[in-house]
Amino acid sequence: MSARLPLVLRRLGRLQPPGPPRRLRELCRASSGGGGGCGGGEGLLGQRRLRDTQAGSSRGPGSRAPPARDSIVREVIQNSKEVLSLLQGKNPAFKPVLAIIQAGDDNLMQEINQNLAEEAGLNITHICLPADSGEDEIIDEILKINEDTRVHGLALQISETSFSDKILNALKPEKDVDGVTDVNLGKLVRGDARECFVSPVARAVIELLEKSGVNLDGKKILVIGAHGSLEATLQCLFQRKGSMTMSSQWKTPQLQSKKEII
Repeated sequence: MSARLPLVLRRLGRLQPPGPPRRLRELCRASSGGGGGCGGGEGLLGQRRLRDTQAGSSRGPGSRAPPARDSIVREVIQNSKEVLSLLQGKNPAFKPVLAIIQAGDDNLMQEINQNLAEEAGLNITHICLPADSGEDEIIDEILKINEDTRVHGLALQISETSFSDKILNALKPEKDVDGVTDVNLGKLVRGDARECFVSPVARAVIELLEKSGVNLDGKKILVIGAHGSLEATLQCLFQRKGSMTMSSQWKTPQLQSKKEII
């Protein structure tokens, strides 16, 4: 989410609806059966405790997140605030709204998204569907958001097995903040990156490497574990930096044998 904010805000400024957009209510439909649903407070608190416990065990008592990571997050949020301030200078009523369609009960991710967005001045509405939602149900929610002029951008938080071409291309390209539609990917490959949304995850990978002092020109890069649009975007961006890229999946036998040696 943090990597997404500045780019999203810049491009959302082009999609300002007449008058101030109303903050949307959170639409959460809990899965049938146990589990407390998408927005249960106890679920959030429980996952937060689990996250804190895991963090403490891996970094030691009293440890905090690495300063470098904190610095990057703060920089992203500050850049987002500056971009939003510029947009609101031209249209004081403008209040960007990002919709996230979520299939499942990942309350921790929902909480992280909400906290980052609020700090940057971005409104988020979650459409929470059951984890076993079918293609038609997800597309139905996408089509509703496509036509909602109060929403400026749309992101999908669903399992990889649900990412069918039909679902991805149901998004309006101008609201596709993750750059997963064929239109946005096609523009990127053609060289029109300024005219489309580009995967913020892929951009963040490039930026973090460059901030770490890595010169990508002439490097051979192996992209591991990326799928679909993310894999294609990473390869495209690396190649434009002068790198030669190869791809592999985590379960490739050669990688497994290397892991055993390590």
